[in-house]
Amino acid sequence: MSPLKNLRQLSFLELFGFLALILGVVIEGYALITRPGTVVSGDDMFGGAVVLALAVAFLHDRSLGLRLSLIALSTLGVGYFVFIHTQAWLWTILLAIAVAVFLIFCFGLRRDVRQNHTNWPQF
Repeated sequence: MSPLKNLRQLSFLELFGFLALILGVVIEGYALITRPGTVVSGDDMFGGAVVLALAVAFLHDRSLGLRLSLIALSTLGVGYFVFIHTQAWLWTILLAIAVAVFLIFCFGLRRDVRQNHTNWPQF
């Protein structure tokens, strides 16, 4: 199947989700490359994390791995933002965990993991 045909089959919300994914990754990458460790870089990283959280919301029908990866990137972005502004590891870890838990429960990933548990390989 051609990439153009795949693009036509996407709904508007999925297309918006993929655009948010690309934009969020670009913003976070830009924040890491230009002026790393500064307050401006932290603010840019937070913006990228918010855009990636939007991507998770709009790509709710996609694979669990993609959504977990986006949540991880968004959580790391928020953690970077908190660490740059506070320089405290404790607050960084606590707020990053809180953001991850919020995103997981907000977007129903717990339910998806339980539904797909029977498809996991058994060792």
